[in-house]
Amino acid sequence: MALSGTFEDISFGELLQLLNVGHKSGRLTVWRGRGDEKAEIFIQDGEVVRAVSRRERGPEVVYRILGWSDGEFSFERRQETVIREITESTEHLILEGMKRYDEWQHLEEEMPDMHVVLRQRAYAVNARLEELSPEAQTVLRLVDARRNVATIIRESGLPPTDAFKAVTELLVEGFVEEWTQGTLEGDVLAARDRLPEPEGAIDFNTDSYFSSKRRLSEQKGMAGSALAGDIRKTDPSRT
Repeated sequence: MALSGTFEDISFGELLQLLNVGHKSGRLTVWRGRGDEKAEIFIQDGEVVRAVSRRERGPEVVYRILGWSDGEFSFERRQETVIREITESTEHLILEGMKRYDEWQHLEEEMPDMHVVLRQRAYAVNARLEELSPEAQTVLRLVDARRNVATIIRESGLPPTDAFKAVTELLVEGFVEEWTQGTLEGDVLAARDRLPEPEGAIDFNTDSYFSSKRRLSEQKGMAGSALAGDIRKTDPSRT
């Protein structure tokens, strides 16, 4: 049996319930956008036994996708041997995901800044990434100058209160900042492969790693030209 559709037609939670009630076995693939965000959910007799995405694996993958408001899916029925990595029942996963969603909605109502869009500050990410808590590093991967705080919390896969604390940590420590301008297409820079796959604009002002390296390179180039000129003046044979 092949089943496909969008989360506008049926939510991810409803889809899991449908497969659970029918005791289906197979592989559920979910994605959105151009496939940049993609995960595979392995199901045996209606129970989620394994969930893997590009960045993580386990129940957190399920919780993250339960926060999606859009996306596509394809379920392929098959019998295959899969080592069970998720011990929670499908029902528990759905209930926990709903609990986190309710907590997120409460936070969104209570906090007026939940609709602020954030962007990464490249210099801080490169210099001090290891200083961040694991939760803050998870949240940082979602900061792309497109998502607002509410979306980041909902899609982080973390308990909403933990996700909000992680956002606060990133702001206080200067890893991210409020982004009020439009997204700059094509202005994304990969900083020594250290930036966690950003998709939007990044702060590359005069204090950033990029501009500092550029200034240093320019200064070295000017110094080299000046030295070469002095050598030619003092040694005619080199002209």
